[in-house]
Amino acid sequence: MTRPGAVLASAALALFGLIAVAPASSAAGPATPTEPAPPAVPHPFGKLSCAPEYGIRLCQGGMSGGKDLRVPSFDGVPLDADVALPATGTGPFPLVVLLHGLGGAKSDFEVTTDDGGIDDVTLADHGYAVLMYTARGFGDSCGTAASRAGTPACAKGWIHLADQRYEIRDTQYLAGELVDEGLVKPDIAVSGVSYGGGQTLELAMLKNRMRLPDGKLVPFTSPRLHVPMAVAAGYAMWPWDDLASSLVPNGRPLATAATPPTADVSPAGVDKGSWVTGLYEVTEGGYLSPEGADPGADLTKWYDELTAGEPYSAPEATALRTIQEYKSAIGIPMPAGGPPPTAIQSGWTDTLFPVTEALHYAARVQAAHEPTPLLTMFDDVGHGWAQDKSADIADTNARAIAFLDSVMQHHTRPETGVVAIPTTCPKTAPSGTAVTGASLAALAPRHLTIKGDHPLTVTSTGGDPAVAAKLNAAYASPLCDPMPDESEPGTATYEMNLPDGATLMGAVKVTARIHVVGDYPELVGRLWDVAGAGSPGATRQIVALGVVRPGVDQAPGTKETASGTETVTFDLDPNDYAFAPGHTVRLQLVGSTAPLFRKSNGTFQVTVEQLTATIPTTAG
Repeated sequence: MTRPGAVLASAALALFGLIAVAPASSAAGPATPTEPAPPAVPHPFGKLSCAPEYGIRLCQGGMSGGKDLRVPSFDGVPLDADVALPATGTGPFPLVVLLHGLGGAKSDFEVTTDDGGIDDVTLADHGYAVLMYTARGFGDSCGTAASRAGTPACAKGWIHLADQRYEIRDTQYLAGELVDEGLVKPDIAVSGVSYGGGQTLELAMLKNRMRLPDGKLVPFTSPRLHVPMAVAAGYAMWPWDDLASSLVPNGRPLATAATPPTADVSPAGVDKGSWVTGLYEVTEGGYLSPEGADPGADLTKWYDELTAGEPYSAPEATALRTIQEYKSAIGIPMPAGGPPPTAIQSGWTDTLFPVTEALHYAARVQAAHEPTPLLTMFDDVGHGWAQDKSADIADTNARAIAFLDSVMQHHTRPETGVVAIPTTCPKTAPSGTAVTGASLAALAPRHLTIKGDHPLTVTSTGGDPAVAAKLNAAYASPLCDPMPDESEPGTATYEMNLPDGATLMGAVKVTARIHVVGDYPELVGRLWDVAGAGSPGATRQIVALGVVRPGVDQAPGTKETASGTETVTFDLDPNDYAFAPGHTVRLQLVGSTAPLFRKSNGTFQVTVEQLTATIPTTAG
């Protein structure tokens, strides 16, 4: 089976899918004196009927046959929800909530066979109750005109973009309703892809807390009986930790360190132009807040601010802070004892939510010295450029289900550390062999160093627009599709020949002294694998990208003659990639890779000197 959301991701515009651990219930505090009794005949949410289907019981809600079986959320907004149950039993069952990608629906997780995937049949066969619902503002959860017709409760049921006060609260409320009915246990698991993956990390970081519309954090309890609840385990696929730095990266977050949220948005970064436009177009297919009606969900205004570009205004800065605080795990204070056991899968060549997002989340937990079991799995599956190889999907699905089972059913310590499955070409090539280690750094004990001692100049008009167009991940995938190796004036390049080959494992770190003349500079790093460098017929294959926004010459009103000097350090997105013997690794710095990264409104040139690029490699 294709992982939920993978087809949507490949279309791009449619997705935007040891020591024993104490039983997770201890995280939620003491139980109420009287626990809810399991129902003799399950009727989830008091209105859904359950029928045998595909070897499990499926309890379908929504709008069909002239009936409205949607479930009112905490604020009355009706949500289109289904529940899957094991073939037999009355519960209470352990619960897994499945959260779809942007523009998706509850049906993204509904399949017909137990295929080992993250879906209703497989998880119900493992003994779980499975809650699937369409996020508010999409589909029949007030996302269509038909679903809003005659439904006053939909009036403000618009998209809040994975907001802890709304979408996250919806998950907590629906799970709490099932607890109050005695159908599920109060310690729940959550899993989601992309839009749902970011929400999964938010729910994990909240743990046993809820965020109210006024921003206040309160205990997570069921709505009617006030049973203490907690997220006991999470599995996030293709997630973000910081949505602001994912969409508008400034280069400050590093793969090897925990960085504070303020560093991610100061200075404002470089808009991932084609991704941001594609994601906004997906939300236009749902229910958007009228412009100006809701400052916390004014997606149209935010989009207009971002795409207008430099100089960035105060409203743009406020939007980034709001996205960080309420729509990202990074904005949530660390819970007591750390978040619950969490597994994360990210794609090496996912240019929307790169591996750095998973590493950023893990680094924050580890820097807090919390004992949270963490499993990070990196492979060739995700948003573009990822190739979504079926063997990679099967491997990480099996590990993820074993992780959830260990925590939710066996109450033992799950697998932890890093699983790395390499990027392989061509697309039809078999997946590489998975390697495991305590950390990504442990898998890369060696490094190569490229030095650039002589000054080189990058211009805002340099580079070949045709090459940049081929790198536009929202609409094409340049992986395993080498380009002719032609020169690009106005760029800076640094090379190292690899007679014996080498395997990149992790993020290339670039440090350089730069002198900027002009306004609103940006600098994009590209890593290439060059075959036959210097000879006729030479080709180059893209391996990784990264961007940094210099802190100089960014203030409104900066003149094209302004100048400034600083030292910058930034990462290229991590990868696990083998350079063949005799190939050349090339680092190229350019002033624009539009439309993937938005082209600056300014005119500038950047003189680069004292450059060092550190390339982590495996021992083999």
